[in-house]
Amino acid sequence: MDSIANALELVAGYIFGLPLVILILATGCFYTARLLFPQVRRVPHSIAITMGKYSKEGDPGDVTHFQALCAALSATVGVGNIAGVATAIHAGGPGALFWMWVSGFLGMAIKYAECTLAQKYRVHHEDGTVSGGPMYYIERGLGPRFRWLAIVFACSGLVATFGGGNMVQSNSVTIAFIDQFALPKYYPDEPLSKLNGGRGITHGDDAGFQIDLRDGSSFVVKVAGAETVEDLLNLINNNPSNKGRVTASIANDQNSIVLTNHTLGDGRFSLQPYGEAATLRELGLLKKDGSLNRLSENEIATTVPQKWAWRAVIGLIICAVVGAVIIGGIRRIGHVASRLVPIMSIIYTVGALAIIFWNISEVPDAFRQIFYHAFTPTAAAGGFAGATVLFTINWGIKRAVFSNEAGLGSAAIAHAAARTKEPVREGLVALLEPLVDTLILCSLTGLVIIITGQWMSGADSSVLTKNAFNAGIPVVGGYIVTTGLILFAISTAISWSYYGDRCARYLFGPAALLPYRCVYLMFLFLGAMTQLRFVWGFSDIANASMAFPNLIAIIALSPVVVYLTRDYFSRHQRRTRR
Repeated sequence: MDSIANALELVAGYIFGLPLVILILATGCFYTARLLFPQVRRVPHSIAITMGKYSKEGDPGDVTHFQALCAALSATVGVGNIAGVATAIHAGGPGALFWMWVSGFLGMAIKYAECTLAQKYRVHHEDGTVSGGPMYYIERGLGPRFRWLAIVFACSGLVATFGGGNMVQSNSVTIAFIDQFALPKYYPDEPLSKLNGGRGITHGDDAGFQIDLRDGSSFVVKVAGAETVEDLLNLINNNPSNKGRVTASIANDQNSIVLTNHTLGDGRFSLQPYGEAATLRELGLLKKDGSLNRLSENEIATTVPQKWAWRAVIGLIICAVVGAVIIGGIRRIGHVASRLVPIMSIIYTVGALAIIFWNISEVPDAFRQIFYHAFTPTAAAGGFAGATVLFTINWGIKRAVFSNEAGLGSAAIAHAAARTKEPVREGLVALLEPLVDTLILCSLTGLVIIITGQWMSGADSSVLTKNAFNAGIPVVGGYIVTTGLILFAISTAISWSYYGDRCARYLFGPAALLPYRCVYLMFLFLGAMTQLRFVWGFSDIANASMAFPNLIAIIALSPVVVYLTRDYFSRHQRRTRR
């Protein structure tokens, strides 16, 4: 699996690299200039439409403006706001958040164009439902000779639903849930009696282990008298024969103890049993096959249990919850999303704001770091490895697009189902998504990670965000992130299934819907059982495959967007509700 994950990361680095980043930014700049900053000028009107001020009974479509927005937001507001921001800052430093803001601001114009076109070129089926999205506005807008490009998008979209909207969601929930509730934690005051599956560590005169260093010397660590994790670390670090050659510390995610060798030599740093006690195995320094859990030639750590049974149970629960909703189609999805999205957003926002206001004195410095490192290489600090400016830009844009989906064309599929006769109105509703998702929620996550100093810890993904919230609100913070992540991920998985539904129907007809939904649920389970790097690499490749045909289409169809916009605002828009 490691070799496959490495290959996917390599391919993703090329596909979702500088060319696509430039294309996304250029498209956003183009529409921002062509439509005279709709992100600023049209927001009040967008809010009024979303609140139903211009809705009319009998307008064609499946859901209201608000339900369409919530269905799309439930797909965008998800793991990207928790784990996506964390991975961007982990890889690119604080400056990555600035480039997420840039992508979010320009993405508002892109979303407007996508969803206006989706409404303009949607199709009505005999059963009364509607379908829309990039595959339809490519074929119907650019003409039948470009149907091959529509098929490319639909195929890419179908595959992508198994990645970012599916496996990433169940994987992130599983990681956060197990980390919060099922893994033994190596806190300094954690009793050794709680380790080794609750059986504790054998104490006795000969209980311990021997450390063999690369310079040929060795010394023995006896655990007699050690009652807590901190006692154990002190026995190693303060051993008279050690003299600073080996340091023992708690890993950044607090899931393991790491022994680091600082000596030089040709031999390998190693540990050996001492006496009759099985201390190495009891501490978890050995793998199941009896070999040392070696992170590198210089580092050996306690193993982190995979908890496969937990993964399987969580995966099955996610499948059951998502399956119960998606069988009902877009009407049930919109109904559930319109209730779930506001609740989960409020809980997460309140928790983040509490941390930010509690550390209000740190906020100015956080913004200074964000703007400074957006244009200056970030030096290595703590567990952070450092990043170039180009690397920071790439990660900021990449994770912003994963979060708000501007440029992918996916959200246009949900907005095509809204009840309206005015395509521009739904485009204006969609314009709010990057505002809520990236400029507000992603900013809150990023600020919490930076002001708590956790961005330098070396932790990644949802664990980094959870650690940051725990640092800001001890104990409670971890539960806020875990709960928010579960709600976010489930809502995202629900909405992305609809995207796949429409792609499957476009490619294979209505008979493909039930088989697709079954396969979709199967991939949710696989995501819970698969390692993190694999699912993120797969997701980046699939998202990039969607973005290229979609961006080409909305640039080519820009005259249509401009015409519809000018026509709509040239007419007096009368409200239907006060």
